[in-house]
Amino acid sequence: MSPLEINGIQATPSGGQVTVVLESSDRYAFIVVQDTGIGIAPEERSRIFNRFYRINQNRSRASGGSGLGLALASAIASSHKGSIQVQSQLNKGSIFTVKLPLQH
Repeated sequence: MSPLEINGIQATPSGGQVTVVLESSDRYAFIVVQDTGIGIAPEERSRIFNRFYRINQNRSRASGGSGLGLALASAIASSHKGSIQVQSQLNKGSIFTVKLPLQH
């Protein structure tokens, strides 16, 4: 499982949903991970891809989070000339979109 899926599962309460979709266009592959979890506050979004950054220290410590998952996912996407974008609303969930170029 990827850090995006793991975080989605950990942030989504029982009865919620985590969906993973793979899509493609002529030039790009898209991996979309959407959850119905707690969401990410706007002031936190610019920092979530920083190494060792955890939004909720207490929750992360209880679930074993180190704050490296999203940083590693971002670095891997970048190394493949791709990117990760996030959209989120508090108490409604988050959508992470990984965009990777396809080779022709």
